[in-house]
Amino acid sequence: MDIFKKLNDKNVIFITLDSCRFDTAERAKIPTLKSIGVLRKAYTHATYTVPAHTAFFAGHLPNVFDNPQFPYYSESVSQLWRIKTGKGKDREAGIVFKEQDVLEGYRKIGFYVLGAGGVSQFSDGSFLRNFFGNEFLYFGQKLDEEPLQSRNKESFPLNNIEEIVKKIINKEKWFLFINCPETHYPYDIGDGIPKNIVDFFPKLFRSLNLRENDEAEKISSDICFELHNMQIKALEHIDGQIKNLINTIPRNKDVLVVICGDHGENFGEIFKGKKRFGHLIPSMEVMEVPLIIGVLNKK
Repeated sequence: MDIFKKLNDKNVIFITLDSCRFDTAERAKIPTLKSIGVLRKAYTHATYTVPAHTAFFAGHLPNVFDNPQFPYYSESVSQLWRIKTGKGKDREAGIVFKEQDVLEGYRKIGFYVLGAGGVSQFSDGSFLRNFFGNEFLYFGQKLDEEPLQSRNKESFPLNNIEEIVKKIINKEKWFLFINCPETHYPYDIGDGIPKNIVDFFPKLFRSLNLRENDEAEKISSDICFELHNMQIKALEHIDGQIKNLINTIPRNKDVLVVICGDHGENFGEIFKGKKRFGHLIPSMEVMEVPLIIGVLNKK
């Protein structure tokens, strides 16, 4: 794949779609995302935000097992980013870093690294912020867990594109990371949530993630369908915002783009004999995520 040559001379956009499962991307109308690269079903390494991103920053993106297997989509062919450990021979990889993580590796070769996010796992003082130091724009609330209530538009990084791009516009080499909260529960985009969904929030909250509660059985299949459809609509909104981002970023050189779900989501599917909601459960719906890798040519 010739477009992936000389990766250490390409600027980078790395976008994670929080809680976005593969079949959401498969069903959504996402022309911008599909224009960037091939949409593949990949398997993530963790069931929630913190360990999933830790794996990513260690060079392990979600992995594609199905054929055909492409470089960087499948580690069996080659990794995109690899952290070298020990003195053994380098395995096939796009870029090999000797540093402890991918972001520090990019800094070592002269890149400005900037992060942006809106879920609380990226709030000030969180573990994941250690990868970014002071170079992070956090737009969400400082909470231990995202509540089931409508969010305001300002809490989504992709609604703050000008502020983000302003930080990289004068940089020759940059690595931009954005975590998108829109696809995370409650799956809204700041325009409010239908009342019939809100009425189920108490039952849903008591059934989210690892919580064990019989009230999950009282959440109808119609509500499950609507929740999933909200995530699909949220991803379609993200697609339009990513188009705006692409049209705004500096294009003085080629830009490597990596877009993936950090983990998926349950919308009432059965796992271990019970209906499940949210994530933290190693179900198929949580482990299967979208992965897109491509290059935007310089202008």
